[in-house]
Order: sequence, then structure tokens, then C-alpha cells
Amino acid sequence: MHTADAAPVPTSSASAAAVAPSALPSADASVAPMLRIAGVLALRPVLILALGAGLLALNLSLVYSNALVVVVDVIALAVVGLAMRFEGRWLRDLFGSWRWLDLAWGALMLVIVLIGFLVSNVAANLIVFGGAPPAATGAAPSIPLWVGLVAFLVAPLSIALAEEAVYRGYAQPRLERGLGRIGSLVVVAVVFGLQHIGFALTSGPDVAAKVLTTLFAGLILGGLWLWMKRLMPLVLAHWGLDLLFLGLPTLALALL
Repeated sequence: MHTADAAPVPTSSASAAAVAPSALPSADASVAPMLRIAGVLALRPVLILALGAGLLALNLSLVYSNALVVVVDVIALAVVGLAMRFEGRWLRDLFGSWRWLDLAWGALMLVIVLIGFLVSNVAANLIVFGGAPPAATGAAPSIPLWVGLVAFLVAPLSIALAEEAVYRGYAQPRLERGLGRIGSLVVVAVVFGLQHIGFALTSGPDVAAKVLTTLFAGLILGGLWLWMKRLMPLVLAHWGLDLLFLGLPTLALALL
């Protein structure tokens, strides 16, 4: 309730002191959104790192994370939805209404992202290994069929929805208010890269190559969001990328 038009009422110093704390919420209000953004950004890297460490502690292959990441995705979407409710909005507002034209834009963005990901991978390997990464030694890990099926049928879509909602849909436009377009793009891409540490805990060079590859890819995805300012085509492109480079290889490994 606004009282700007009410006549001023004299107050004692005691009553003024009692009213003074009411100024605190307005001061905290400028901090709370940034804290929420930081919390949403930190969630996936922390959960994925915990997932990878847990699998290694159980002597299980990190390939299991290609399926179990679905749990992380569900949690991430729930947290983004909660953060949106603080703004009086819904999770679905990030994705916008469906347009059939999104299919065409999604296909175009998939081509761009595919090329960008391959170039990013080559660049990361050159930086870390000086060329192609060393060939894997030993037998391929044995994983159950359910891991391959979940990684192929569910994970690519859940990852695309969760990562695009967290990084490009929620965090990047909100960070842009304080960091600018380039600053928000870089910060989100760095966190996007760091979240992949948990998928490559086998060695330091593997971690570095994975982080650099996905950091470069994150810059491309963030740039596409700045271009389109629409999330659904990015979700479709991201889904196609993970289907090809995560879902299919994991299913093939499970069928061996």
C-alpha cells in the first residue's frame, strides 16, 4: 500500500527507530535475485560432480552418468521453476509457446551447433593434448541395457530442457542486466563448461579437454540465444546434439 499522498505525521525518535528496519528488505531485494541466479547456476555443476564422484566411489563407470543425469535434470528444472515463481512467473514461460517454425530454426541451429561442437572439440584437444587425444586402452566398460536405453530415449531431451532452461533461459538474460551481453555470455559459458567436470573425472587432461570443449560450445549456444532470443529452437538443437554424441554411443556400448 502506497502512502505518498498521506499528510506527514510527526514521529518520535523511538518510533522512527522502530520503522527503520523496514528499509532492510528493500536493500536485500537487490541482492536476492543475484543470489538466486548464483544458486541456480551452481546447482548442476555441484550435482554432476557429486554424481561422478559417487559412481567412482562405487567402482562404476562414469558412463552410468549418461543415464543418471536425468535425475539431475529433474532437480534442476524444479529449482528453475521455483526461482521463476519468485518472479511471479512459471517455468513454461522460459520456453514460450510452441511454433511449428521452431522445427526449422531448430534444424538450422543443430547444424550450427554440430559444426561448432566439432570445432570446439578439435580446439580443446589441440590446447590440452597438442593434437588428437591418446587412444583409450583396455576393454570398453560393460553397462546394462537400461543405461543405454535411458541415455538414448530420455537423457538427450531432459538435458536439453534442463541446461537451456538453467543457462540460456534463466541465468544469461538476468546476468545481462548487471554484466552486459558479453559478460553474461562468458560467465554462463564458463559455468556450463565447469559442470562437465563430473563427466570426466578419470584424469586431469580429460577434465581440461571436456571443460574447454563445452565452454567453447557454451559460447556458441549463448550466442545463438542472443541472436534468436527464443529458447525452443535451442532446446531442439541441443537435443539433437546430445542424441548423436551421448545417446547413440551409450546405447551402442550397452548393446555390445
